[in-house]
Amino acid sequence: MEETTAFVVFKFKEVNYSSILAASHLNTSTSMPVTSTSLGDFEYNEFIRRWFEFSFMICLSLIGSVGNVHTILVYVRVKDMHERFHVRTLVTWLSVVDLITCLVVMPFETVTIRLNHSMTSNALCKLARYIGHTTITSSWLILTVIAHERYRKIYSTLLGTYSGPCSCRKLISWMRLKSTSFKHRLICTLVIISSLLISIPIFVIIGIEQVEIKSTLLNGTQCTTLKQYRSILSAGLYSGMIGMFGLLCFIYCAYRYWKILQLIHKQYEKEKRRKADCSEMKHNAEEEQPFNSGCCNIGRYKVTVSLIIATGLSFCSFILFTIGIAIVMSDSPLKNHTSNAVLMRSLFINNAFNPVSYFIFDDKFRCACRKLYMKQK
Repeated sequence: MEETTAFVVFKFKEVNYSSILAASHLNTSTSMPVTSTSLGDFEYNEFIRRWFEFSFMICLSLIGSVGNVHTILVYVRVKDMHERFHVRTLVTWLSVVDLITCLVVMPFETVTIRLNHSMTSNALCKLARYIGHTTITSSWLILTVIAHERYRKIYSTLLGTYSGPCSCRKLISWMRLKSTSFKHRLICTLVIISSLLISIPIFVIIGIEQVEIKSTLLNGTQCTTLKQYRSILSAGLYSGMIGMFGLLCFIYCAYRYWKILQLIHKQYEKEKRRKADCSEMKHNAEEEQPFNSGCCNIGRYKVTVSLIIATGLSFCSFILFTIGIAIVMSDSPLKNHTSNAVLMRSLFINNAFNPVSYFIFDDKFRCACRKLYMKQK
């Protein structure tokens, strides 16, 4: 009787232990039970792992939204800023483009971090990515136009020359009859249309793709490049062309701003020599007047300095994004690391921090911000 009872108990334990192993899906490589998880639990764990990336995007969206709204209001409502008609329209359009990025594109990218494997709307995926590519391309082009306008304006003011093209004389004559604001609105409109056309392939190569989560037995859906377009001749070629286009824009901006800085430096050296001459002739008060006037002229270029900083910031964010893309394409161990995820999001830095550069490096912009809140026009 006791032997029978012992045999039954042993058999029950064996069957029970076998059922536990079967339910837990024993992993033969680690000899540890792997419990099954739902898609929601997996996404939540991924969200916890990517909390820094999520917080980074939230901060960029908030800073960019507040900053670009202030920039638009300052240039539209404060009369002191109307004197900057050579950059007023361009900076306003640039801020509108950056604001769209901060209010539409960044929130969508933030949602994809939280619901990385649960995106189901193909139309929303395509539209958000299309808007993102359009605004980023428009930002590059407007920064390039600003660099050209600054170069043309400063050279024509300081040297008395016009650095414009010699061809298409009828078009140039017609443009010269128009106001600067009209010219810039026309140019920005053409920039937006060009960016919309350049970004059309996004509707084809981007969409909702079903993916298999390797660490689990689950399947999810992502807003990403479709499998049939992940070759070098399709998405790779398009990305390379966009990257080369952006690099050419920044090279042109660097050349123009370098020429501007050279000219400003020459003017600054002339003013220093004039100051030295004035200090030797203190007894003659009339000789001090030219130097004081020259100092005021040098101070007017602070808006150009702030725009140079904004362009440099855009270029740095472009380089960081390129590094992130290179890490992903090379299938490096850092591919899924948090630092690389931040590099991939760094393309949005300039959209958020352009107004910050205006506020830090431009005294007149800071004064206009105070007047905006004090209701002083």
